[in-house]
Amino acid sequence: MKDPELDILIDELETKRDMTIADFDGVTHALAFLLPDLALRSTDQVRATDEAILIADEAYPNWSIHIRGRANDRDGHWHCTLRENDSRDSDAAIGMGRSPVLGQAILAAVMRLAKLQKT
Repeated sequence: MKDPELDILIDELETKRDMTIADFDGVTHALAFLLPDLALRSTDQVRATDEAILIADEAYPNWSIHIRGRANDRDGHWHCTLRENDSRDSDAAIGMGRSPVLGQAILAAVMRLAKLQKT
């Protein structure tokens, strides 16, 4: 999987409110490529917010997961930040994601961080 493909998937996570099964299938394959040691998950599992948090926790154990946002009817404004060290600003890489859907913001942050660390 090449960087432009990953960028497109991350952009879809951050902009689409109603992603299809096919969209999440691409995310599932990207996670398998970026994080090969991560336990395999079905496309249906990846769609759930609880599972997105578990993916972040499994991929980056002991990292801080910051979630902030506002739930506005159908369009939330969610931001997720993954940081290795919560108390200092010396992290080598930080994962950041934003989306109208909380689970997608978390997955975008995970994928962006994994992509940074893979290069």
